[in-house]
Amino acid sequence: MKISLAITDILILSLAFQGLILSAMLFYTSKTIRSNRWIAAFIFVIAETTLVMEAHFSGMVNKYPQISPLILNLRMALGPLIYFYARSLIYGDAKFKGRQYLHFAPLIIDAQAQVIYLLFITGILSIPFVTDLYGQPVVQSFLFNKTIISDLPTFFSMVIYSALSYRMVRRSMKAPELSAYKLADLKWLRNLLYMVFALAAVFLVNILLAVVSSWSNYLLYIPATLFIYWLGMATYIRQSKMKTADVMEYTKLPAKIYFTEEHADLHHQQLISLMETEQIYLNPLLKLDVVADKLSLSEKVVSSLLNQYVGKNFNDFVNEYRVLEAKKKLAEPAFSQFTIAAIAYECGFNSLATFQRCFKQFTGITPSQYQNSLKSGKIEANNAQIPI
Repeated sequence: MKISLAITDILILSLAFQGLILSAMLFYTSKTIRSNRWIAAFIFVIAETTLVMEAHFSGMVNKYPQISPLILNLRMALGPLIYFYARSLIYGDAKFKGRQYLHFAPLIIDAQAQVIYLLFITGILSIPFVTDLYGQPVVQSFLFNKTIISDLPTFFSMVIYSALSYRMVRRSMKAPELSAYKLADLKWLRNLLYMVFALAAVFLVNILLAVVSSWSNYLLYIPATLFIYWLGMATYIRQSKMKTADVMEYTKLPAKIYFTEEHADLHHQQLISLMETEQIYLNPLLKLDVVADKLSLSEKVVSSLLNQYVGKNFNDFVNEYRVLEAKKKLAEPAFSQFTIAAIAYECGFNSLATFQRCFKQFTGITPSQYQNSLKSGKIEANNAQIPI
C-alpha cells in the first residue's frame, strides 16, 4: 500500500510541525513563566494528535503496522491541560500533587495499540483467564473497532474541563480590587476558552460528519492546527511584552491554599451567617481568634479564606459590617438623639477616629455628611447587604 499525501495534508503537517516548534519554545521559557508549560503541552498534544491522524489517514500505519505501538494518542489530555493552565494563572503555580495525575488516567482509552502490544510481548495473553477475556466481543470491539463513540470521550472531556475553567474565570473576575495584571490574565484566559469551546464545536461536527466521509478530518485538523499556531505565537508575544514586575508576579510563590474551592465556599457561607445572624461584629473586642473558634477553624485558615477568597483582610471585613450598621442607626429616628461617637460605640468601634476613617473609606463621605444628607433628603437610607 502506498503512502498518500495531498496538498491539504502537507499544509496540515507543516502547521503541526510549527506547533511542535512553538511548543518547544514555550517549554523552554516555562523556566521563567511556569504556567507556560501547560499551554506548551496543550499545543504539543494537538500537534501530536494531528500527526497521528495523518499517519493513519495517509496509509503509513497500514504499510508499517509495526509502528502502531509507538504511536501515542494523547488527545484525552487536552481537557485537563487547559484546566490546569487556568488554575496556574488564577491561583498561582502550586506544586502538582499525586492525586491530580488521576485527571490524566483516561488516556488509557486511546491506548489500544499499546495494550495489545503489551499483552503479546509480556506473555500475559497466554494466561487462560486473560485469553478468555481477550476474546470477548466487547473487548475485541474496544481494541480493534473505531466508531463515532470512540471520539465522544475526548469531546466531553474538553467541554467539561473548559466549563470548569470558565467557572473559575467568572468567579475570579468578581473579586474586589483586581490588579490590572490579574484582570489582563483573566481576559486572556476567557478569550482562550471561547476559542477552545469553538474548537470543541468543530470537533463535534467532525464526529457527526465522520459517518458520511473521512474528509471530515480536514474540517477539524485545519482549524486545530491554525489555532495552535495562533496560540503559540500569541502566548510567546504576550510573554515578550511583559515588564519585570509582571514576570516577578508570575514567578512568586503562591499563597498556601488550606482548602478546596468547594470547602472555601462552604466556610464563606458559614462566616457570612456568623456575621449576619449573631452580629458578632458589634463586639468591640472582636479578634480573629474569636471568629476562628466559632467556625472551628484555625486562625491561619480564616485569614487565608478572607484574603484569597473574599479579597479583604480581617479588619476591613469586620469594619464594613460595622459601617453598614452605623448607616442604619444614623437613619433611624430612635437614634436621632445619639451623638456620632455614641453610635460608633454602639456599632462595635472602640474609637471615634477609627469610625470616622472607616466610614469614609467605605462610603466616600464622613458620618456627619451622611447624616446631613439624610436630613436634607439628598440621599436615602441604604440598608443594602455588603457585597461579599
